[in-house]
Amino acid sequence: MISRIASFHNYQSVANDMNRQQVKVAENQQQLASGKRLLTAGDDPVSSIYIQNFDQQNTQIEQSLKSITLARNRLDNEETAITEVENLLDEAKRKSMMMVNGSLSGDDRLAHKQDMQGLFDSFMNLVNTQDESGNYVFAGTQYSKQPFFRDNNGHVSYVGDSYQRMAKVAPAVEVPMNDAGDKLFMEVTNPYGDYQPDYQLREGSMLLLSQATNSNDADQSAYRVEFTTSPSGTSYQLYQNGAVVSSAPFEPGKGIEWGTLKVDIEGEIENGDVIDLSRQDKVNVFDAFRRGIELSDRSVSDASASAELHQVAAELSEGFKHINRARSEIGTRLQTLDRQEDMHEDFRIVMKQARGTLEDLDYATAVIELNENMMALQASQQAFAKTKDLNLFNYI
Repeated sequence: MISRIASFHNYQSVANDMNRQQVKVAENQQQLASGKRLLTAGDDPVSSIYIQNFDQQNTQIEQSLKSITLARNRLDNEETAITEVENLLDEAKRKSMMMVNGSLSGDDRLAHKQDMQGLFDSFMNLVNTQDESGNYVFAGTQYSKQPFFRDNNGHVSYVGDSYQRMAKVAPAVEVPMNDAGDKLFMEVTNPYGDYQPDYQLREGSMLLLSQATNSNDADQSAYRVEFTTSPSGTSYQLYQNGAVVSSAPFEPGKGIEWGTLKVDIEGEIENGDVIDLSRQDKVNVFDAFRRGIELSDRSVSDASASAELHQVAAELSEGFKHINRARSEIGTRLQTLDRQEDMHEDFRIVMKQARGTLEDLDYATAVIELNENMMALQASQQAFAKTKDLNLFNYI
C-alpha cells in the first residue's frame, strides 16, 4: 500500500514539472510573437505601474492633439474671413475718400453709392460666416445662432455674446478659438479720441475735427463749439450741456482747452461753423458703412456732408487697423498651437522610448531562455515517460 502511494506521488510530481515547463515554453513563445517582455502585470508589477502611467499620459496627449487640430481649423476659418473683412474695409475707406472729391458729378456719387452698398452687403455676409460644422464664427459662444441682423434702415444689431470659446491644448494651456463679433466690429477705438463730432458747417467750410479728448472719464457732458470769424480773426464759444462755459479767440496751434477738455481743429473755418461733440470712445463699422451710403445722396457742395465723409473714412480706417490687430492675435494663437503640438510630439517620442525600456523584449535573451526551457521540457517529458512505466506489473 505504501509503495503504491509513493509511485502515484512520483508520477504526479513529474507530470506537474512537465506542465510547468510547457507553461514556460508557451510564455517564451508569446513574448517572441508579441515582442513584449511583460505579458501580464505579474511579470513585473513595478514596471507595469509605470507603463500604465505612460498610457494615461499618452491618452492625454492624444486628446490635446485633437483639440489642437480642432482649434487650428476654427482659427484658420476666422483668419480667412477676417482677411476678406480687411479688404472690404480698405475698399470702403477708399470709396468714402473718393466721394469727398468736389469734382464728382451726381452720377459719379450714385455709382460710388452702389459700390458702397455692394461692399456693405458683402460685409454682412462675412460677419455671419459659418465654419464647416455650421457654427457661426463671430457669434461668441452662441455659435448656433446667426449673430448679426440688419433692419430696413441699415441699422445692424448683434445677438451673440462677448465670450470666447477656449481649447485646452495642454494641462495648463488654453487657446481662444474665436473672437466675438461685437468686440471686432462694434467696439472700434474712436479715431477722434473721446468724442464723436456732428458738423453744422457753412458753405465753403473745410473745418474738420482732429482730436477731442477729456482726461476726466466722469465728465459725460455734451459740448458744442460755435465759431465766429471777422476781419480781426476767429473766435469761439464753448457750450457745456447748452450753457456757455468759455469764449476766446481761436488759435489753430493751441486748439480749444477748457478744464480737462482738449479739442484740436484743422482746416479753414467759416463764420457760423458749429461742431457738436458727444462722448463716445468706441465706434461701430456698421454705422460707418450706413452713414457712408446715406451721405452719398448729399450734394458735393455740402460742407457738413464732406466733413462727415472724412469721419466715415477715418472710422473705416480705424476699423481696418482694429481687424488687422485681431488677425495678428490669431497668428499668435496659431503659433502657440504649432509650438504646443511640437512639444506634445517630442514628449510622446521620449515617453515611447522610456516605455520601451520597460516593456520591449530582449530577443537574444528570450531565445536563449526559450531553448533552455525547451530542453527542460524535453527532459521532463522523458522523465514522465519513464515514470509512467514504473508499476509493479512491469516487474512480474
